[in-house]
Amino acid sequence: MERIWTVTDSMGNPHQIKFKRGFGGAKCIVDGDTYKMKSKNWVIWMADHQISIPGAECNLVVIGNKVRLAVNGTYLEDGTPYEPVRNIPVWLNVLVGINAVIGVFMYGMIGLAITVLLALLTYKLALSKKTTPAMIIQIVLLVVLVALTAFIFAIA
Repeated sequence: MERIWTVTDSMGNPHQIKFKRGFGGAKCIVDGDTYKMKSKNWVIWMADHQISIPGAECNLVVIGNKVRLAVNGTYLEDGTPYEPVRNIPVWLNVLVGINAVIGVFMYGMIGLAITVLLALLTYKLALSKKTTPAMIIQIVLLVVLVALTAFIFAIA
């Protein structure tokens, strides 16, 4: 996947900013200079790379497959204001992992499908700063999985 933007600095000079994700990882290329990017999370790809151009402060924001460039505090695609990428809380990753393990080992593919769908919803809520509903979804899922497991072992 590759995205290219051209940004003009305060003196009228154009600068090319390119984002490239491939086999060797993700890279930000500014006027031919390559910078390696690292994700802030081990579950979902998240990065916020700051680029300094004379007269323009740029931020290359990557969340999953969505790549956006903010120049002077405004995203180029839609004009919305730039907000730094928030980290997903560690406890949320732990709850998703526990639910996935219980779901797969106790309920097979159906358990995996349910936990993956709810994990996607959880991460979407967490990235939009709604951590309370995300936490409630994962805790309710954990309680339901444990209760169903206890019920299955009780009747067996």
